[in-house]
Amino acid sequence: MTSPRSAFPWSPSLRATVALGFLSLGGGCGPEAVGDPPAVAQTARPLLGATPAAAGEFPWMVSLQDAAGNHLCGGTIINTHWVLTSRQCVLGTGTVMPPHPSTLRVAAGSNSLAAMSSTGQVSTLLDIIPLIGSWDPTQGKDAALLRLMTPLTLNGTTVAALPVATAADVSAGYTDPGVIATLSGWGQTTPGGAIPDALMKMSVPLMSNADASLALGQPLTTDQLGADGSAQGNAFCTGDVGGPLVVDGPSGKKLVGVASYNLGCSAPNIFERAAYLKGFIDYMTPRLSTAPRATLQHVNAPQGGWKHYSLTLPSGIPAFTVSLQKGTGNGTLYVRYNAAPTLTNYDCRSGATDSNLEYCSLYYPSQGTWYISVYGETAVVEASMLGRTFY
Repeated sequence: MTSPRSAFPWSPSLRATVALGFLSLGGGCGPEAVGDPPAVAQTARPLLGATPAAAGEFPWMVSLQDAAGNHLCGGTIINTHWVLTSRQCVLGTGTVMPPHPSTLRVAAGSNSLAAMSSTGQVSTLLDIIPLIGSWDPTQGKDAALLRLMTPLTLNGTTVAALPVATAADVSAGYTDPGVIATLSGWGQTTPGGAIPDALMKMSVPLMSNADASLALGQPLTTDQLGADGSAQGNAFCTGDVGGPLVVDGPSGKKLVGVASYNLGCSAPNIFERAAYLKGFIDYMTPRLSTAPRATLQHVNAPQGGWKHYSLTLPSGIPAFTVSLQKGTGNGTLYVRYNAAPTLTNYDCRSGATDSNLEYCSLYYPSQGTWYISVYGETAVVEASMLGRTFY
């Protein structure tokens, strides 16, 4: 942080009727893997305006990590089973989906990254649900919900959920220009520096979208929110993206933004508006999916060839996820509506390139027939496929 900146049974012809987007408080920038704009040239400087957080000050704060425990991004606890983060943090771009959820985890309950495994709570991800629609960090829609394999224990002191700002909160002034908001995270404290062990915090005044657009040099979308830390040199940096921007207002502390974007860890800092995400959050987070988990075992696909499956989904399903795992070889998972996918025509393609840990996540899939297919980069032998519906 440089002061904030940037089941149902499966078969080869399955037809089932189911009732059924790196917070570093340093000078901020998102993950380079998602194609951020070139960083603005600047001199690396010590963290300005950011200070260590007190124990228990941000109990809703989580560290999104890889399977080895390396910090990637920030996130916010919504309830025992769900965390909100930036879509950048799960590497989804366009129709290419995030990595297999089992390769990521969240850690909560400690200000020290090193102490998370011993004094905090750690849970592998079960599902990743990105916000619907095309997106780009510079153009909004930068949010994703993470469903946890093991629910968090909310003790109210070191681990707690944070209420999301509503339209009524916005009307009450929570996001008015000049309101002071607080960002927390484990992002770089100098651009290009190391991720700190201690959770940091900083305060920044919110901006109007018009002022943020002028400062950034490009227009903001209605789902984005700007904060101006330029007077203090405050900006978020690598490691801060996905983390919570919080305002303590008339109705208490509320999540008003998700750290998303800036230019080279420099102000202004752009966030996804939490109030814009409220419907998405409220619709998905009560849903833990009581639909049976369906496993298709012994998926085999020849090298350079396909294995196609299909299923029929009714209308009104909030989300459908499908994964490929285990077995041998290297397959890529493709999903397409109403026609078998090809290498160039699909609605979703898994992002992994060297394993059978493949994953696709569809938010509000259309009613009708969906084709779930595996393409053998090398011959795939006895992999298993798992599908889940949310309703």
